[in-house]
Amino acid sequence: MIKNPALSLLHPVGNNLTVPLDIQTLLVAVALATAFCAAARLLLWRMHLSIPGLGRWALAGSAAVITLVLILFYGKFQWRPSLSFAQAFVVMGLLLSWDGFRRFIGKPALTPVVLGGISAIGLAWILIAQTEYLIDDRGVGNAFLMAVLSFLIAYDLLRSPQGNMPAIRATGAIYAINTVVFLIRAVIAQGSPEIIDPLNPNGVAAFMLLWLLCSMIAITLGMVLMTAERLQADLNNQANHDPLTGALNRRSFALLYEKAMAYSRRNQRPLSVLMIDLDNFKYVNDHLGHEFGDKVLCSFVAVTQKTLREEDVFCRFGGEEFVALLPNTGSESALGVANRLRSAFEIDSALIEPKAGHEPLTITVSIGIAELKLEEGFEALLSRADNALYQAKDNGRNRCEVAG
Repeated sequence: MIKNPALSLLHPVGNNLTVPLDIQTLLVAVALATAFCAAARLLLWRMHLSIPGLGRWALAGSAAVITLVLILFYGKFQWRPSLSFAQAFVVMGLLLSWDGFRRFIGKPALTPVVLGGISAIGLAWILIAQTEYLIDDRGVGNAFLMAVLSFLIAYDLLRSPQGNMPAIRATGAIYAINTVVFLIRAVIAQGSPEIIDPLNPNGVAAFMLLWLLCSMIAITLGMVLMTAERLQADLNNQANHDPLTGALNRRSFALLYEKAMAYSRRNQRPLSVLMIDLDNFKYVNDHLGHEFGDKVLCSFVAVTQKTLREEDVFCRFGGEEFVALLPNTGSESALGVANRLRSAFEIDSALIEPKAGHEPLTITVSIGIAELKLEEGFEALLSRADNALYQAKDNGRNRCEVAG
């Protein structure tokens, strides 16, 4: 009979005889698969050096390979300290993975204090358990520490701002399952040191190796897909945004204003547009240089993004001309928004340092406002806002005018 019913699926049964899995063969297979995964991570990093976190993933894969080599060494020579070294590399690999995922999703990297503190706790426990020959305690402590690190990785991935991306969600789910697996292993390890022996065919060794094989492949695939999602998002961003200022370009703006107009008519809600132009911008470029002019444009976009609401649509229409679309906003409210924007940029532009030898100058904007009329097309709406902008220019610049 099988001593551990939980492992019955891992043992072919016939004529009341059991044939345990060959742990050494399984261990070699898992080590080879892990080496291939580590090579894939290294190649991924070398192909995309500019993406943060990929180098940490490659190092974590190398740590996993070293872990399995040390376990193989233990199986060959029965030198128990090799298991302690293997556990240390497991902790190191999870720490590197955690740091890599945080860098990838834009969170701060782990500080040396955090890295050193967790490493010191893990190493101290492993050394104490090895010195005192507390095999079961070492297994419990190591499994619990791996469960904690897996939980922290899962938490960061599933709660990240990019957590709606399928690859990030799937990779986070794998680490969540890993948390449960190692918690169960920690419970099983209490008082039963032989059941967690990595070479015991009647223990949990076969299950843990199979889970390690599946999770390693799944996590590496998740890393590849996360990188692909990141590259696709970058391509979409380049296609939809102005490369200098980061504002929407005319192509993406055309798609959004159609939706905004349809919503406005369907729900009978007001919709206003701001046509914005920087005053005397040709003088800025001619006398202070295009580099300074680019700095002014970027500064204006930064001020605008702070002033407008999240649902407002803002785009660089061309040169120094910009357009803002304000849903659920009538002309009077839009005039208030335009004046706040004009005043904010007038203050901010005075802080821009000019080139050496030039006096500081204040750069202003003129804004034309128009509210959507019944059955009016967008080109007609934009034309009325543009006429209001010219009126603001004719009336002395640095002012806002509402279309009649």
